[in-house]
Amino acid sequence: MKKRWGVIVCLGLLMTLLSGCGGSGGGGDKENQLDPMGKDDEAKIKVMFWDSNYFFQEYGNMFATQFPNIEIEVVNMQSIYSSDSTETLDKKFDKFIEENQPDVLLVQGSEYERYSQNGKLFALDSVIKQDEFDITGIHPAILKLLREQGGGKLYGLSPDFSSSALFYNVDLFNKHGVELPRDSMSWDEIFELAKRFPTDGDKDKRIYGLSMDNYMTVDNLIQTIGDGQDLRFLNADATEFNINTDSWKKVFQSAIDAAKSGALYVPTPEDQNINNYTSVEDYYKQNLFVMGRSAMSFKYSYEVNTILQAKEQMKSVTPVNWGIVTAPVDPNNRNQSSYFSLGSIFAVNANSANQRAAWEFVKYINSDGFAKLKSKSSNGNLISRTEHNVDKDGRSMEPFYKLEPKSNTNNEYRKAPLNFFGSLTGIIKPEVDAVLQDKKTLEEALKTIQEKGQEELLKAKKEAEKAAEKESAPPEASATASP
Repeated sequence: MKKRWGVIVCLGLLMTLLSGCGGSGGGGDKENQLDPMGKDDEAKIKVMFWDSNYFFQEYGNMFATQFPNIEIEVVNMQSIYSSDSTETLDKKFDKFIEENQPDVLLVQGSEYERYSQNGKLFALDSVIKQDEFDITGIHPAILKLLREQGGGKLYGLSPDFSSSALFYNVDLFNKHGVELPRDSMSWDEIFELAKRFPTDGDKDKRIYGLSMDNYMTVDNLIQTIGDGQDLRFLNADATEFNINTDSWKKVFQSAIDAAKSGALYVPTPEDQNINNYTSVEDYYKQNLFVMGRSAMSFKYSYEVNTILQAKEQMKSVTPVNWGIVTAPVDPNNRNQSSYFSLGSIFAVNANSANQRAAWEFVKYINSDGFAKLKSKSSNGNLISRTEHNVDKDGRSMEPFYKLEPKSNTNNEYRKAPLNFFGSLTGIIKPEVDAVLQDKKTLEEALKTIQEKGQEELLKAKKEAEKAAEKESAPPEASATASP
């Protein structure tokens, strides 16, 4: 409303309505402002989360100390992500929301973007102004990302985020006369750096130029590199599987060459068997970086806690002298990272009957006071109010959020039936292993992956169509057939 028109209207109204003309709490869209809760008002809200016990440990218990009159029921969302489902992730997510009607939604990038643009989330900008809620301490790149995905508005906030970095062993680099890693290196540049370290020695004692988590086999690494370069397995409408391309071939070739050179640690099935870890010491020993046997390692922020815990518990092992630089980047876009994720975006359901109580929860867990408390008991995730990401072991955490997160979201995992992606590893891994063992050329392997992948995609879609037809068909009079 223009200022002049507002003045004319206000002069024509009773004095009791005068304050209403200017809006409350700093103005904004009055439709999205909420009546405050009274001190004795009670409310009950449903909150989506992975697990009830974990939720109260992370958020609920602290929230209850501030809002004892707001009762929270946790609706467990693990069922959405069953990998053997014939349904797409989007369909399962929508069905979960419809059946449970949570007041607070836990959404990820593509879900947040789709739900905000479909009018299913409550826009927060006006109520943020109304409550004078200070969001200036939240990392600007996070707010920018949320606004971009929300079509220019804020529909959710994330109290924390996950991000990766390239860890490096300072002493190994100095010992072998190799220059230290730098920010914004590409994967190929990291592989070349890794190849400058010796590759001889016993498998259980030698050092490696580069290692990952033990689940990260070469086929997993290929997908990780592809994600970082915005490569996709599927076309826009998920009707075609496209992996036999020049771009994918280059990624396959780089990772396979690094593995064949001996510079990249490739875990064996035995290395990956968690049943072999019978003690805390066994757990740390499988981490080559912690044990000082890896010059570099691509890890997420939880690795910092692992390093510090090992330092306390492994007194017989010399603590690794570590440093970090930013995660690997697409060489065509060195200022942004694909390995930055807002995994816990909390949003208020636009259809909730308890929007004020739901907003109080979202507001509290994104507040500066909550961030300060969480900084004392971090589980490895990073805090969105980045001033509370304190130095660890004398090292700054800035490399984890120095690069701007990419705004584009990878939606392909939501477009095809989940059982297709469950079968994809069984198609790719054997072919990559065959190339590593010189039983196939890369061209032959990619041709097989392409053919089997397309076949599996069509099969999964047909199964999904049959399941959908069965679900939508009118119920048959099966009762008469029962004994």
